[in-house]
Amino acid sequence: MTTGRIHQLLDDPEELEALYRQDPGAFARALKEASRTAPDSLVVRAWRARLGSQKPDDGAAKRRALATAVGVALICGAFLRIPALFLGEDWYYPRFAPSAVMLALSAYFWIGNTQDRRRLGAGLGLALASAVYVSLLPGYTDSVVMALIHLPIVFWVFLGLVFMGDSWHETESRILFVRYNGELVVLASLVALGGIVFSGVTVALFEMVSDNVEELYFENAVILGGAAVPLVGTYLYDSVFNRRTGIPAVLARVFAPLFLVMSITYLIVAFLGGQNPFVDRSFLITFNGLLLVVLGITIFSIVERDTDSSTGLIDYINIALATVTLLINAIALAAILFRLASYGFTPNRVTVLGANLIIMVHLARMCWAYFRVVRGRAGFTGMRRVVTSYLPVYGAWAAVVAFLLPLAFWFS
Repeated sequence: MTTGRIHQLLDDPEELEALYRQDPGAFARALKEASRTAPDSLVVRAWRARLGSQKPDDGAAKRRALATAVGVALICGAFLRIPALFLGEDWYYPRFAPSAVMLALSAYFWIGNTQDRRRLGAGLGLALASAVYVSLLPGYTDSVVMALIHLPIVFWVFLGLVFMGDSWHETESRILFVRYNGELVVLASLVALGGIVFSGVTVALFEMVSDNVEELYFENAVILGGAAVPLVGTYLYDSVFNRRTGIPAVLARVFAPLFLVMSITYLIVAFLGGQNPFVDRSFLITFNGLLLVVLGITIFSIVERDTDSSTGLIDYINIALATVTLLINAIALAAILFRLASYGFTPNRVTVLGANLIIMVHLARMCWAYFRVVRGRAGFTGMRRVVTSYLPVYGAWAAVVAFLLPLAFWFS
């Protein structure tokens, strides 16, 4: 349920009432966003007054959400730790841990909307098929490693479908999902930092009475804590902060210019220092890592942009950052094509080539849309649509790498 759906039904009170009855909690959250985008709408103001007068038991709702997060975290932690004792950590964790965490986050949102039974079946089917598939993957060859890296992205796309529900095709719904990822990174980092401090104090205290506490603690408690961190962060985002902390928007404004300066400086220093991504594989890997980081900052800077304000300095910074990212992508893509022509096809090169091609087209479209916005030829709605339209494309490429690439290279 999204603000876009509410805006569509402002002139249809019967359908708006049916939408509210379908999921009151999701409707209330979407209404808060709608009140920011259409503060003068009498219908929105009437609904806010109606829901505000109901005074729901927020404490009970938060306790239920906390119980859900704790329960899912414990199940996920047990699923990660117990089988690893018998199957071996080196074999089990890379194959199951990242995808299991994504599936646990999906379960948290599904429990909050149990009417969505279709996605429950889809999630169980995806989990079962993936478990069988990764169990049969041999060794850790290049194609297998690429598959294991990209499989969590497939589950991330499924998480997005559960998060967005039936409005997955709407731009505003996808924007909220992208924002959730930014909020989760911030909140999970804070929770993880607190967990690290707690673990350090706990181990230091118990080492005074026992010599083998550290090994026992990190083999068990850390696994459970690692599974719980994203779920606790999601609970904070969903229930405590009501899906909007505002922190990513502030961070985007602070770090967008910093990353712009850093990226330009790094390019100049690297090339003046004789670094060459065409022949230096390590430098090419670093280059692609920088590309992904700057791409993420660029996307978050755009989606956190206040659409009601006029264009200003932050918009030109975002355009410059997107342009620099496009330049980095072009250099990396040229280097990959050179290595393909010189050394032939490998699973790693095919994977990186496909990802860079998708990113280049996406960046080019974002830059063009943003140029039209600052020149007054288009609004932010079209640009936000361009930003979110490639989420299914990234998911589709991840699925190709996860399930088809090992077969194409015969698991080499």
